[in-house]
Amino acid sequence: MSFLQQSLLWGLFAASIPVIIHLLNRRRHRTVKWAAMEFLLKATRESRGKKKLKYLLILACRTLAIAALIFAIARPLVGGFLGWGGAKIDTVILVLDRSASMEQQAKGSRVSKRVSALASVRKSLEGLNNPRLILIDSATGVAQDVPSPDVLEELSSTAATDTHASIPSLISSAIDYVLDKSPGRTEIWVASDMQVSDWAPQQGRWEAINTGLKDLPQKTTLRVLSLASPPENNMAIRVLASRRKANELVLDLELVRSESEGAAAIPITYSVNGTRTADKVTINGQSYRFQKRLPLGKLDGNGHGFVSIPSDTNVRDNVSFFAYGEDSPTQTYIVSEGGETTDWLALASAPPGLDRSKSVRMTPGSAHEIDWQSASLVVWQAPLPEGPVAQELTRFIESGGAALIFPPRGESDVAYLGINWGDQSISPRGQYFIIDEWDEADGPLRNGLEGTRIPVPKLKSIKRRAIEGDATLLASWDDDQRFLVRRVIGDGTAVFISTLPDYTWSNLADADVLLPVVQRMIAKGDTRFGSAFAAIAGSKKAQTTEGEIRSRLDTHAKSNSSNAPYEAGVWKLGDRLLATNRPKSEDQWQILTSNNLNSLFEGTSFKLFEDKGQSDSLAREIWRAFLIAMLVFLITEAILCLQPKVKKSKS
Repeated sequence: MSFLQQSLLWGLFAASIPVIIHLLNRRRHRTVKWAAMEFLLKATRESRGKKKLKYLLILACRTLAIAALIFAIARPLVGGFLGWGGAKIDTVILVLDRSASMEQQAKGSRVSKRVSALASVRKSLEGLNNPRLILIDSATGVAQDVPSPDVLEELSSTAATDTHASIPSLISSAIDYVLDKSPGRTEIWVASDMQVSDWAPQQGRWEAINTGLKDLPQKTTLRVLSLASPPENNMAIRVLASRRKANELVLDLELVRSESEGAAAIPITYSVNGTRTADKVTINGQSYRFQKRLPLGKLDGNGHGFVSIPSDTNVRDNVSFFAYGEDSPTQTYIVSEGGETTDWLALASAPPGLDRSKSVRMTPGSAHEIDWQSASLVVWQAPLPEGPVAQELTRFIESGGAALIFPPRGESDVAYLGINWGDQSISPRGQYFIIDEWDEADGPLRNGLEGTRIPVPKLKSIKRRAIEGDATLLASWDDDQRFLVRRVIGDGTAVFISTLPDYTWSNLADADVLLPVVQRMIAKGDTRFGSAFAAIAGSKKAQTTEGEIRSRLDTHAKSNSSNAPYEAGVWKLGDRLLATNRPKSEDQWQILTSNNLNSLFEGTSFKLFEDKGQSDSLAREIWRAFLIAMLVFLITEAILCLQPKVKKSKS
C-alpha cells in the first residue's frame, strides 16, 4: 500500500490524544480514604475487571477511529500491479511493446491493447504523484524522458507500428539505464501482450537478465502489465512472395485466422499500381495458402500494390504490401556427377513449354563458375561442397536462394550446413523402400492450391543414403529413416533428399514427385529477386540512408510522419522502391503463460498485473474503506459507552 499524501501520515500522532487525555484525567484525581467507601468498593470489586476491559475497548476504538481518519485523508493506494510497497518512487521506466499484435482490440473493449496499456499507465502515474517517467519503446529501443503522463498517448514513440518487439533486449536496456543514470528508487514496468515470439523464452539471455536485475545497486522493482487475452474473430493476410512472369503478376498469399472451426468466404481486395479488383477465397482450418495471378497488360518496369481483407479486431494485419521489378528468367545450376541423374534433373528444372526457365549443367570441379547473382536454384548431386565453393553456396542460400542436395554415388565424409551423408542401404530383393509419412502442409511435398496431393506413395526406392545431422524432417521412409529434410539458412532454404532420380536407385524421376519438388524449389529461390523490393517494418533496410527522401506510394494510407519507418506500406526511398510489412512472427499468436513467465524470472522477484482491457488505473484508492472503518469504530465506542438499564426492585 502506498499513499498519495504521505506527509499527512504525520497526523497519526493524533491517534495518541485519547490515551493522553486518559492519563491526564488519572492525574487530576487524588485518592482520599473514606471509611464508608470501603463497604462500597468491596461490593463492586467483583465487577471491576469487566469495567476496566470495557474502558480499554472504548479507548482503543477512539484511537483507531482517529488513525482511520488520518489514513483516509492520506489517500491510500492498493492494486495488483502496484502491490503493497509504501516507499516513494522516484523513477518509472516504462518498457512498451509497440508490436503489430498490440493493436488487437483488448477483450471486452473497442480500443487496442496498446491504447489500454497507455491509459492504465497514465492513470497509475497520476496516482503516484507523477514520478519521473522514462519510456523505452520496442520500435526504437531508445530511452527517452517523458515530461508528463498527460502526453504519453500523444507521442509518436507510443503510436501504433507494424514492427515486432524484443522484450529481452528492452529489459536489458532498462537495466543499463539504471546502472548508467542511478535514478533513485526505480520501478521497471513492462507492458506487453505476452506474445511468445516477442518474449523469446528459448533465448539464452534470460539468465543474464535475472542476474542483472538482482545486481542493481539500488532497489528496483519489476512489474509486468500483461494484456494476454488471445485474439478473437481475427484474421490476417500476408503476401509471401510477388514476382512478375511475362505479363502477369504472381502473388503467393497466406490467410491465417484465430478460430479454425467451419468454412468462411473471405472478400479480398487486390490493388496493383492503383487499380483495384476483388474476389472471395474460402478458408477451411486455421491457415490457407494460395496463389493469385493478376494481369499486368503492357505495363513495363517496376510496380507495387497491396492485398487487403475487411477490418476486424486488429486492423494492422488486414493488409500486406508488395513491390516488384522486371521479369527475370529462371536459372538453375545443376552440379552433378553426370549420367541419367543429370538428364532427369535438367528436364525437371526446365521442362518443355517454360521458355524462360533455363538450366546449366556443371561438374563439381567447375562449380566455382556459377553465376550466383542470376541463380534461383542450385541442384547439387555430388560429394558435399567444401572450401570457397561451400562458402559461396552458403551466402547464396542466406540471400534467399534455394539449394536441392542429392547424395553422391560413392562414400563421402564431408559435412555441409551441419548435415552429412551416412551409410548407403539397399532394400531386400523383391522389396522397396516407400514413403510412410510426409508433411502435406509445408515444404516441397505440400498439397497443391486446391488440396491436390502429390502422389508420394508411388515413389519406390531400392537404394538410399542416410541423412545425418540436425534438420527439419519433412518426409520419412516406412522404416522411419529420413527421406527429405530442410535447413533454413538466413532468407533461403536447403533441402536434402536421400535417393537419386536414377533407376538403379529409385523411380523418383517418373513418380510425379521430382517435377513438383524442383519447380517449387525454383519458385522459392525466385523470391530472392523480389527481396530487393521487400523489407520488414522497422528494419535497417527500411530506414533512409544519407541523401534519401521518403515518400509513400500506396493508396491504402498516407503517412510521412516520424513514425513512417515503423509502418507497413510501399515507399520510395531515394531511388529505391520498397514494400515494408510486419514480420511473420506477429501472425503467430501463442501467448506466454504465467508458468512460463515464472520460469523466465526464476529467482527474481516481480509483480504480475493482468489488465482486463478496461483502461483502469493500475492502482486503486481505498480511502472510503478507512472512512467506513472510522465510522464502525465510533459506533462501537458509542455502544460501549451506553449505560446498562437499572432494574427496579419489586416492592
